[in-house]
Amino acid sequence: MNSNRAPTVFLSYASGDREAARVLKDALPGLGLEVWYDESDLGGGEAWDQKIRRQIRECDYFMPLISAQTEARHEGYFRREWRLAVERTLDMADDHAFLLPVVLDDTSQTGARVPEKFLSIQWVRVPGGQSNAALQALCRRLVSGEPVEEPRGPSSSRAPVQASRGKTSDADAPPQPVKYPAFPTEDPNAKGKGRYWFHVAGWALRSAWIFFNQLPRWVRGFVYVWLCIALMSKGCSSSDHRSSRMSQRDSEELHAISDKYHGNFDKKDISKLAAQIARITSDDAETPSAHSPLLAIPFTAAAGNAEAAKVADSAFALVYGKIAIAHRGRVGLSQESAACDESTPAVERGRSNHSTYVLCGAVGADAAAPALTVKLLKVSDAALVWSKSYPVAGADPNKIAEEVNTHVPSLDED
Repeated sequence: MNSNRAPTVFLSYASGDREAARVLKDALPGLGLEVWYDESDLGGGEAWDQKIRRQIRECDYFMPLISAQTEARHEGYFRREWRLAVERTLDMADDHAFLLPVVLDDTSQTGARVPEKFLSIQWVRVPGGQSNAALQALCRRLVSGEPVEEPRGPSSSRAPVQASRGKTSDADAPPQPVKYPAFPTEDPNAKGKGRYWFHVAGWALRSAWIFFNQLPRWVRGFVYVWLCIALMSKGCSSSDHRSSRMSQRDSEELHAISDKYHGNFDKKDISKLAAQIARITSDDAETPSAHSPLLAIPFTAAAGNAEAAKVADSAFALVYGKIAIAHRGRVGLSQESAACDESTPAVERGRSNHSTYVLCGAVGADAAAPALTVKLLKVSDAALVWSKSYPVAGADPNKIAEEVNTHVPSLDED
């Protein structure tokens, strides 16, 4: 590491911890560290994934932010960052400090959903990302070049203590008994028992969580898998009924919009459609397109086929409206159409928008039996997630929109 520059640290966090990450990012430069995280250095149009990988390869230290948010997420881009950092340690000496886990809340190191390598390192507790004595002491050691000790065992906000000769070290000490919170006592002078029972409920939850963390890892893993399956089943069930949650007023307004939408003939109608749907969904922006997880690309039809164009326009207006209402703020609208016969143009449009999925559709050139083919593509590898063709003759745009809406995956972001 060049002694003439400040050590660099890479902050890795879940989207739910963005505010705490910002607080920590603002505090670290004052403690002598140069900070990088995605919102500060990544400009529009850059190769986001490649730049993150390069920063992890080149940073001096990697600081994963651990919290209840990361514990609750079984999937997220931050977990890929964690694995990349752990892989880099394979080329480092065992006594070199590179990983600097920071805990933002009271998450316990015991049984935490983190890589095994994180469990062998002293965790620093920095509640809410606010600078404290533990963080300041760590940064002083990093800036001065002093070795950062990495003892095994539960985390502590204090600096690790070396075992003196003749005394038992932490690693050799017998395991301490599990400490449960004391049962709350009832105040005879208090008015009413509401507060007392509230404390009892809190005691029960804390005790249950401590007990759960003492179970064997395979038991806890089984419980997590079961919960994930239950949540996924509930999500699939709710997806089947998205359209039923749409209010009657929204449905009527959406149909009125689709009747007036003629994107195949007047490209200005595309921008107008975005503004109209935004008013229904109460989105802040009239054109919610930038960095949307799903990018909807206007359906197209061959020139000269008025019936096909009408079906394509009506179906697209209803499809875009329904998914925008079902996934408020997460669906973008392309201002131009893109070829859907071959996936490349549509996928490139989604990639430039930093989207995860693209939705496109087109009426084929078969004059004898024209059909509207709708496709849902994954941007990362151009994989076809779902597709179906609907004959133009007798097509029901509303039924098409309802079916497409049920096949849109979860659009939650990291």
